[in-house]
Amino acid sequence: MKKISIIYSNPDNREAMRYIEQQIQKIFEGFVTVEPCYFDQLQPGDKIHADALLLNGKQLLTRIRPYIEESGNLIVLTRSISRKHLPELLQIPKNEDVLLVNDTPESTMETLYMFYELGIFHFNLIPYRQEEQDSGCYSKIRYAVTPQETGLVPPEVKHVIDIGYRQIGSDTLMRLVSVLHLENETVNSNLIRHLQNVVEPNTYAHNSYLESYTKSLILNELISDSGFAILAFDAQGSLLFENQKARNIFKGKASEALSALPEEECRNFLFTVGDSNYLLDRISLGMDEQKLGYIISLQDEHEIHEAENQLNRRLHQKGIYAKYSFRDIICQSEAMNQCIATAKKAALTDYTVLLCGESGTGKELFAQSIHNFSQRKNRPFLAINCAALPENLLESELFGYEPGAFTGAQKKGKPGLFEQANTGTIFLDEIGDISPGLQSRLLRVLQEKQIMRISSDKIIDVDVRVITATNQDLKRMVAEGKFRQDLYYRLCVIPLEIPPLRARREDIIPLLKHFTGTDFHRITEEEKAQLSAYDWPGNVRELENAATFFKALGSFPPLVSMSACQQSAADAPVQSPVSASPRIRGIDSQQRIQYDILNLLYTRASTSHSTGRPEMLRHLQQNGTIISDGRLRIILSDMEAQGLIRIEKGRRGTSITDAGIQKLDEIDAESAQESGRR
Repeated sequence: MKKISIIYSNPDNREAMRYIEQQIQKIFEGFVTVEPCYFDQLQPGDKIHADALLLNGKQLLTRIRPYIEESGNLIVLTRSISRKHLPELLQIPKNEDVLLVNDTPESTMETLYMFYELGIFHFNLIPYRQEEQDSGCYSKIRYAVTPQETGLVPPEVKHVIDIGYRQIGSDTLMRLVSVLHLENETVNSNLIRHLQNVVEPNTYAHNSYLESYTKSLILNELISDSGFAILAFDAQGSLLFENQKARNIFKGKASEALSALPEEECRNFLFTVGDSNYLLDRISLGMDEQKLGYIISLQDEHEIHEAENQLNRRLHQKGIYAKYSFRDIICQSEAMNQCIATAKKAALTDYTVLLCGESGTGKELFAQSIHNFSQRKNRPFLAINCAALPENLLESELFGYEPGAFTGAQKKGKPGLFEQANTGTIFLDEIGDISPGLQSRLLRVLQEKQIMRISSDKIIDVDVRVITATNQDLKRMVAEGKFRQDLYYRLCVIPLEIPPLRARREDIIPLLKHFTGTDFHRITEEEKAQLSAYDWPGNVRELENAATFFKALGSFPPLVSMSACQQSAADAPVQSPVSASPRIRGIDSQQRIQYDILNLLYTRASTSHSTGRPEMLRHLQQNGTIISDGRLRIILSDMEAQGLIRIEKGRRGTSITDAGIQKLDEIDAESAQESGRR
């Protein structure tokens, strides 16, 4: 409890004195005691002991010295008026004579000076002297102003403005806060409320305090909600500031608890308080060689884990996470188990992995599994198909761009996938299809761990693990000059070859069981044998499509069944799958090709996989029709013109339309009629 001694000239006018004391108690509620002291009652040798000495009048300054031991806590009481009286005072006519009435000449003059300091002097203040009242010199005065002394105002004055007891000035209160070291939330709140209700002569100091306090509130609010315990010390190690979180941890003993810390800067220093662990940072403050102090921040171990869990949940919500892990890979074969074992070892490193394998072998499944087995598993995972986008769009997606970088760019710019994947993993599928220009930019990312947005000159550091995949022979492409040799060796740090399904036939039936689910029991042993004998050029993706076909229609696609039969009877003459199928007899070769293409697209419509020309060519070849890629392009263009199919660029490939499905039904119906006539 701090003590304030208010020194008055004498004990006269106790009401006004009580008002001053009540104002102080109201602002410093519960933190101070107020004791009055009367100068005319002091005896030689008396000493006034208090944390703050408040003089009621400047005239006491030269007389109080013998009774105090220091002057650093000496404050002259300044006065002001309540803001609510200001409109009434401003309505007094300009240059009007106004009688200023107070109980003593000294008080009258103090009030006069106060008005001038406040800038209120558009009228003429005339100090009231009681001994002159009978002379009639005040008879023509119409206005009087008095601080709670209306009984002294001459009766002939018609307009009396009672401004009440004078308020304590803001500079006095701010000095008291400083001298008493009572800058806390309660006192500051009360002081702000008081300042808003008084008229101040020093508006700069008044506004400066309000601005400083507002900034302090904002800063404290931000720091309190930051999740960190934060403390500030001066160069000598004295505590200057601590937020509520720090107070809760150290219980007022922060300096003692932190005294054993090293003096140099440190980051992520493990610090224990009681049973709790914290990560501690110490940051020095200063200019050049001058040390001004330091800041210490601590973050609770449990809160760090919770933040990581929240980040993980948000990544899942946004979809930038890896869904699959190694346990999702269905296999029994030694070849696949060995591949998984190698991938797990690679996952524990941060090296670039190059996944090689035919289309449909599960390269993205492996990429996601590697990410989820790595130390980055709780960080972002982003994937992009490099063959699905044109060069300029792929570049902006990977590296981002600045505002106004090109026509159609977002106004605020956009971070690229490398930025979004920072601290995580980025998977670049079909890496062999990127242009030479993008190859150069990708090489810089791998070498320097830095990117630059389109139309920017700012370098951005990124910490990203890169996994790439291709179904092309990159080594051959390097020899042909189609792929940069230096980039190839940057990508091929850990090459991983995923075997095709025909090289691991033990996995066909387990995969089929997984894809068909409850319908697996409907598959006959003969069908299982046929499917196990089939080469599956489309690999797991084709097997999944065949399983979907079976679940929907109760049988497997003819091309799979017939090709499997042919492969299982190597010594039998090769039969044309088309002529063996009664469903499509009686139609010409052009219709047969269209039928096979539509049938393939219809089968794929129930899956999320795209269909490209290479797969169509294989499908037609397996069905007994061999045509060139150029011929297929012409046929597809004609089918699109008829509205049977929809050809889209990139990964979405070619899909069947409603008209195409109708055409498929018509061909089936015609074939059935032809078979009936025979």
